Amino acid sequence: MKRFCAAVLLTISSQLYGEPNETGVGLTIYNGNFAVVKERRTLPFSEGLNTLQFTDVATAIDPTTVKFECLSSPGRVNILEQNYEFDLANTQSLLKRYLNKDIELSVKGAGSDPSRNTNGMLIGARDENIILMNSQTKTLEIIGRSDIESIKLSELPADLIVEPALVWLARSEVSGGQLCQITYTTNEINWNADYTATLDPNETAVSFAGWVTIDNKSGTAYKDAKLKLVAGDVRRVQPPQPRMDMVYMEKRRTMAAAAPEGFEEKPFMEYHLYTLARPSTIKNNETKQLELIPTAEKVAVKKLLVFDRQEKADKVQVKFEFANSKENQLGIALPQGKVRVFKKDPADGMLEFVGEDQIKHTARNEKVSLYIGDAFDIVPEYTMLDSKVDRRSRTETHKIELRNRKDSPVTVRVDEKFPQWVNWKIDDSTHKYTKHDATTARFEINIPADANETLQYTATQSW
Repeated sequence: MKRFCAAVLLTISSQLYGEPNETGVGLTIYNGNFAVVKERRTLPFSEGLNTLQFTDVATAIDPTTVKFECLSSPGRVNILEQNYEFDLANTQSLLKRYLNKDIELSVKGAGSDPSRNTNGMLIGARDENIILMNSQTKTLEIIGRSDIESIKLSELPADLIVEPALVWLARSEVSGGQLCQITYTTNEINWNADYTATLDPNETAVSFAGWVTIDNKSGTAYKDAKLKLVAGDVRRVQPPQPRMDMVYMEKRRTMAAAAPEGFEEKPFMEYHLYTLARPSTIKNNETKQLELIPTAEKVAVKKLLVFDRQEKADKVQVKFEFANSKENQLGIALPQGKVRVFKKDPADGMLEFVGEDQIKHTARNEKVSLYIGDAFDIVPEYTMLDSKVDRRSRTETHKIELRNRKDSPVTVRVDEKFPQWVNWKIDDSTHKYTKHDATTARFEINIPADANETLQYTATQSW
């Protein structure tokens, strides 16, 4: 499957990762819930054939993507066979391998009867029951799982493991420890950008801050890591994903404290690169937040009240716009993410949530527009007063009444839309308009406090 993945990539490496003889881990996370892992370890080899077990890999690994490289002796270690073993030891997998073998059960007592131990050959372990051929009575016993206190087995089967591992059969021309790099793709690790915008009392400026949120369920941790973010639209050919059963601990949430060693942003090819100046640890089953951009104060914003009956026929939308420019205290490439808007309640000084919107990847010097909700006290009412249709034209008269129930005056932008395939003109109107684009007539309607204002216009469409 081919697709474009709108992504921010997160590259993680150990603090000294990248030096010729250093071990460490590198991780590139995409917001399509997958990542590419690059890990360097020193592995022991002897001359000839070797069987190597590489543990602590992500449980959500795609084994078809694994690539092995010997960095310290290039070309002198060759992988002949590779296996990904993820059949982990659990009750069901163990009992399956003990069919027709002897086991020992401790069975709960009933009433005044004490618990008892019983031995025998395991005949079946399905439907929440254990079927045992008792070694003493030579009879079949069917024992419910809920009545079993414990099961004793003689040993761990050789083909079961306690954690997922990559196992290689390798031919080596060298002996001793060798620095190797293993690269693979894993699922179940994701990122997203989050922003907060806090309005000032006059709603003419905001304080704007950005965070990156990392959600790691990949099955392994990345300790003392150096982080890099790359923002952009990255094309990916989606590989088929293996199916595996995984059980995760309950997700924990941590908030990283703001630090002076934040992210430094710079252009990187056709993307943008963000480098964190300090190490950070990302644990398995953890949601972590890191400051992406420091808080920008007094970012000038423009509040808009918009009525577009093609979008919402009975509501006036509340929007805010601001320039992502250096002159406006920003001027940094903003990865796509959710912007949450707050305003302080003057009665108690507490911040209250007033709406949110999703932004796309936004380059510097571009405009950010946020639609955060609908006005409560500004009520629109639309009526079509007249309509005349000829063979090649249509003439209509529209009325839009806007009732302002606030105790302050407002300006409502009214956008009237026309189909792309028609020619249109405004024949007459109670208010001035501008031709915003090929399909939009825009009116700016000023409404006094606690008053009504009516826009009426006649338009002709021809084709």
